[in-house]
Amino acid sequence: MFVTVSSQIGVRSDRCGLEELFPAYVIDQAVWERLRLGPDRPRRWMGAWRTPNGEVGCAVRDLGSMPVAGCEPVRRFSWRAQQRHRPGLEFLVSTGRLHGFESLEERSLLLALDFVGTLVEVVPQPFRLRFETAVDGFREHTPDFLAVFRDG
Repeated sequence: MFVTVSSQIGVRSDRCGLEELFPAYVIDQAVWERLRLGPDRPRRWMGAWRTPNGEVGCAVRDLGSMPVAGCEPVRRFSWRAQQRHRPGLEFLVSTGRLHGFESLEERSLLLALDFVGTLVEVVPQPFRLRFETAVDGFREHTPDFLAVFRDG
């Protein structure tokens, strides 16, 4: 799988947003073509959230209506001596709390999110996405973070 990052230069710190602070990933066309898309994808692909009362599942089309408040991570991460990645904790002024990260890339994203100025909440490992590929059938992925902003 090939993923490249677009380059951005010459950004004034008082006029930049998340797009300038954290360049978007560009996914190789061959990787994109492995996904089973189609008009029924929003119903076929599923998401699962964890709440204090248990796990809640829904179709991807309904993820936007799932409550963010009170959600728990669908998976936890840990760190130990001699592991290969660089986990740690980053304090965000926007939320007033420490947030865990599992890599330096995730730490950079947390810093960029905090710098934007409209961040309200960061939910780690917010949901599990069950999606379909043409080659491997159904797979699962857990996003690193869900960022909630005042302006949407």
